[in-house]
Amino acid sequence: MSASIASTYSAAFAPELFVLLCGLVAVGYELRRSDGRSSRRSWAAVAARLGVLGFGWVVAFAVYQGIPVLLAAAPAWTTNATGSVGLAVGLLVIRGWWRRAGWGPVVPEYALLLVAVTVPHLVITPVWDLSSHVLYAVVPAGFLTLVDRRAAPLALVALGMVVARPLAGAHTWPESFGGLVLGVAALAAYASVAGVDGPGRAA
Repeated sequence: MSASIASTYSAAFAPELFVLLCGLVAVGYELRRSDGRSSRRSWAAVAARLGVLGFGWVVAFAVYQGIPVLLAAAPAWTTNATGSVGLAVGLLVIRGWWRRAGWGPVVPEYALLLVAVTVPHLVITPVWDLSSHVLYAVVPAGFLTLVDRRAAPLALVALGMVVARPLAGAHTWPESFGGLVLGVAALAAYASVAGVDGPGRAA
């Protein structure tokens, strides 16, 4: 993988895009699990859920873009930190709305796991520039694979990111593998708490 390909790969599966993509997969999975929908109700359900997911993404992006404006003289590591904060805020909005609407457990657990892994990431980032691209590829893909094995191909995207970030010159190899280790640790903790089957796992 050349540096230019690695940079393109990193941009195509950037955290703000890959987390959204995996969120769409989680929404689709949750919709398939729901029962007793008429065609009209199904379209309304899809529109409502996509609207909430989109709103949460807008909130996340606004936080991500807004904080650096207020901290113009901040150190370089704040880019990763503000991205993580933005994702966490947006995901909390999605989780709260989803639970209030009673749309199912998968998306709220997806959001909660990502918010939870943001905490150690924010603690580590000022000291060590651990790769957020790797972290936010490993955790969403891993969560979906725990929920449904058919999502396993998404894990290949995450593994590709481990290689892409150093080749793109964005991180060192230890920083990239650090993101992988933190992501795997978060998934292991989730699996131990929620049970290996996750929220309604399909074989």
